[in-house]
Amino acid sequence: MPRHQLPQTATTHGLNPNQTRQLLEQSAVRELIRDQDSLWHILFEESRDGIVVLDQEGRVHEANRRFATMLGYTLEEVRTLHVWDWDNQFSAEELRGMIRQIDGTGHHFETQQVRRDGSVIDVELSNSATLFRGQKMIFCICRDITERKKAEARIHLLATTDSLTGLLNRGEFGRRLDREIDRARRYATPLSLMLYDLDHFKRVNDSFGHPAGDEVLRETSRLVREKVRCVDCAARWGGEEFIILLPQTGLEGATSTAEKLRRAIADLPFAAMPAVTASFGVTPFAAGDDAFTLVKRADEALYLAKTRGRNRVECLTAGVL
Repeated sequence: MPRHQLPQTATTHGLNPNQTRQLLEQSAVRELIRDQDSLWHILFEESRDGIVVLDQEGRVHEANRRFATMLGYTLEEVRTLHVWDWDNQFSAEELRGMIRQIDGTGHHFETQQVRRDGSVIDVELSNSATLFRGQKMIFCICRDITERKKAEARIHLLATTDSLTGLLNRGEFGRRLDREIDRARRYATPLSLMLYDLDHFKRVNDSFGHPAGDEVLRETSRLVREKVRCVDCAARWGGEEFIILLPQTGLEGATSTAEKLRRAIADLPFAAMPAVTASFGVTPFAAGDDAFTLVKRADEALYLAKTRGRNRVECLTAGVL
């Protein structure tokens, strides 16, 4: 039977042409509603993003299977949840307040959600508010970006750290040094820099091979990461030479830190190898210093430590050679 055509019996039960036309129109409207409902269902369920609709109290009004899968629930289980069941960054009352503030323009942001098993995923979320049968509803589209965030973190790590030692690389250290110099200059706070070099490192490579040399570099770098503060920046400057930036630290504190590191490196046990030692050059930031001047003065202090017998700490201040 052609679309929107009534059965022949509809015209044989006393219906006049107007009534027949009305029935045809009603039939067409019902079919259009069914088509739109089917289309909405397809779009809702086939979306590659998680979709969840919340009422103004934070209860799940509806969700698609993708959203349920993202959080590790069945669709039936998700429909019994509240937003605070997967968002533990805020209290239930705080989340209700945030829902009340959402309007038709909505928000787009990154957040984290807790799955049923307790694991946490990174999520890109867009939301907006709409009225449905006189009630405010929050329509949320959620995209799992956990793998993307991991990839970004790996790329950032490769771009900013030395692959052998795990310390910062020279480029990233230079950026942080510039930033800390600006801060020290603006707020008149102390800042110190130290360069250190592993003594006679070439002998290690020549006598025990480059794998042994790499192990020495890794172990001494591991020790430094453990000994310095979280606000300090340690980097591999090149070869067996390393550099450490100490914000909020004057010459006395930096010299004490360098001496502790020198002793700790000398105490590291390396199988079938003699003790490894290091020479340190330390200098404090002075008004008028730029990054080049500060590093150059630390390098001069390191040169003094080497020429005066190695395995020692030497200091230089601005204007002193």
